[in-house]
Amino acid sequence: MHLSTNLVQSDLRTEYWREITRPFFETTQHPEDSNSTLEGSLTSRAIGSLLIGPTSFNQQQYRRDRRIVLQGGLDQYLVQLFITGTLEGDCDGQSISVGPGDICAFDLARNFESRVHQGATISIMLPRARVDKAAGGRSLHGVVLKTGAPVTRLLADFIVSLSDVSAEMERADALAMEEAAIDLLASGLARHVPYGATGDPALAQVLRRRVLDFIDANLTEPELGPALLMRRFRVSRAHLYRVFAVDGGVAKVVKERRLDAACRELMHIGGSARSIIEIAHGLGFSSSSQFLRAFRARFDMTPSDVRQQRGEPTDQRLAHMQAHFAEYAQQLGLANRLE
Repeated sequence: MHLSTNLVQSDLRTEYWREITRPFFETTQHPEDSNSTLEGSLTSRAIGSLLIGPTSFNQQQYRRDRRIVLQGGLDQYLVQLFITGTLEGDCDGQSISVGPGDICAFDLARNFESRVHQGATISIMLPRARVDKAAGGRSLHGVVLKTGAPVTRLLADFIVSLSDVSAEMERADALAMEEAAIDLLASGLARHVPYGATGDPALAQVLRRRVLDFIDANLTEPELGPALLMRRFRVSRAHLYRVFAVDGGVAKVVKERRLDAACRELMHIGGSARSIIEIAHGLGFSSSSQFLRAFRARFDMTPSDVRQQRGEPTDQRLAHMQAHFAEYAQQLGLANRLE
């Protein structure tokens, strides 16, 4: 489907574009041009669990905070190839700069702010859990691949080709390309994330992935922590810390993944009816006050706030996003263009 502010009268364009982009971020005028009209276009096609298509925009700024993250519930990565234009952004405290030919990645489960100058991208949304697994558990939030590098050229050609043929794919081909796209993009982007570990990076990646899988499978284990992981994987505390140094240490990883699990349970409509205290104790937090402090620090909201904003499963959210776009297309009399 295709949407564009060129299809509405000029005095409606700003609010129209803000509504179209609302599932992703709050869109406002660029501070250098605060009186301008917001303009843009978006094409969205589904390839299995992926969404892909070209976008264009004038000067504007985007903000994705914890409120938007929790309300939208998109557990995805947004990967963008910049064809033209520039972006300056902040990804949870990490400053990034993106120009023509660059590829950047945003974790839609985390905060970011950005400002763009007029340009165009090809954007692709990928499921975060599968990307994290393919990337060895390393976060790709804020990763930028610079133009001209061999891996950037390879991934850029792939993104352009995938976008070009996405409308013509049969279902079986789409499912095959979905898996290939996730593996290729995650692997290429992950090579530019520091491990913070000495020694063989390939071995570090294997250990990291095994440790993360073990953590995720044992979040309810009260003894889950550095000591248990050292015994389980027969590594020293120093080596275990080096593998997770970029994350602030393995103890922080365990705490954050427990908090994320609690947040998912609180958000999921039709999910567990356990009380907040039961969820906290079930995930290894020794007291409700400890859990509340940690939860607020990570999400800038209380568990009760999150429970009141329960959402839908991710696959339904993606379907509703397509419906969100379709609604605006229909309002413009474009239903015959929907793909």
